[in-house]
Amino acid sequence: MTPGTQGEGTVGIGELAARTGLSVKTIRYYSDIGLLPESARSGGGHRRYAADALPRLRLIRHLRALDTPIATIAAVVTGEHSLADLVTGELDTVRSQMRRLAWRRGALRALNGCPGPEERLRRLALIADVGRPDEAHDRLVRYWHWALPAGLPHRLIQAVVEGAVPEPPATPTGATVLAYAELHALTGEADRRRQPQNHQVGDVASFYAGLLDACTLAGEALASGCRARRAEALDRFVRTYARVTGDEDTPAFRAHLRTRFRDATHPGSFPLHYWRHALTVTGKTPPGPGPTDHGHLAAPLAVLYHQLAGLPLAEEPPPTVSTDHHQPLDETNSRR
Repeated sequence: MTPGTQGEGTVGIGELAARTGLSVKTIRYYSDIGLLPESARSGGGHRRYAADALPRLRLIRHLRALDTPIATIAAVVTGEHSLADLVTGELDTVRSQMRRLAWRRGALRALNGCPGPEERLRRLALIADVGRPDEAHDRLVRYWHWALPAGLPHRLIQAVVEGAVPEPPATPTGATVLAYAELHALTGEADRRRQPQNHQVGDVASFYAGLLDACTLAGEALASGCRARRAEALDRFVRTYARVTGDEDTPAFRAHLRTRFRDATHPGSFPLHYWRHALTVTGKTPPGPGPTDHGHLAAPLAVLYHQLAGLPLAEEPPPTVSTDHHQPLDETNSRR
C-alpha cells in the first residue's frame, strides 16, 4: 500500500460514515487525534483506512454513547488497557460521581429546609467547610487522637476512635449532611475540648474500658430489645462514673447523676453537641455487635444518658436545637 493507491481491503471515509452512522466530520476528528489511523491516501488525496477500521470505529461509537472519555477510549483501542479494565475503571468513576451527587443533593436539601435566611447562611458556611466527606472523616479521626489521653492503651484508642467517628452517610439526607458538617465544625473550633485525662479520672484505662463495656451492652440491648441487658448496661455505666469520684452505686449516687444529666443542657457543651450530631448521622440502632464498629458509640451513649436521666430519647433530635439532655462523655468532673 503506497500513497496515491486505492489498495485492496481499504475503506474510504464516506463508506465508514455510511456503515457506522457517524458523520464524516466526526470520523475525520477521530482520525486526526489518532483513534483511527489512516492506511494511506487515494490518488485524489482522500483518506483510506484498513479493514479493521470498521469494528474499531464501532467500538469507539459504542463507548462514546456511554460518555466514556476520549483518553480512556484511546487506551483501549491502542491495546494499553482491555475493555474489561475500562469497564471496571468507569464503574469506579461513576460510583464516585454518584456519591458526590448524593452528597450535593443532601446538602441542597439541608439548605432548602431552613427556617430563615440567617440559618441558611449558617448552614451553607458549615457545609462548604466540610469539603470532601472522606477528608472530613479523616479530620474527625485526627481530632479524637488529639483529644484522648496520652498513654491510653492502643486497643482502647482504636475502639474509641472507630466508635466515635461515624463514616460519611452512605445515603445522605439533609439532616445527616448537616449533622456531619456540624461534627466537622465542632472538632475544628479553637475551643474544642479534650476527653477525660489521667489527672481527671485516675485509672484512665479502666474508665474508658468501662464506658466501652457499657456501650457494648447497651448496643446489644438496642439490637435485641432485651430489658435485662439494658439494665446490665446501665449498671456498668453507673459503676464506671462512681469509680471516678470514689463513690458507690447507690440510689443517692444515681439521683445525683440523674440531676446532672437532666441539667446538662448548656448550649456551649462541645460533647453534648457532638453526640447529638453523631446520633443523627448514625441513626438510633448501632450497626454491629461491638464498640469497634464505626459510629457505634453514639446510640448507646445517648441511650444510657437518657435512661439514667429518666428522659425519653428522641428519634432524631433537630441538629440546631441545643436543649438535648444526654450527658457528654468528657463532663465527668463537673462535680469536682
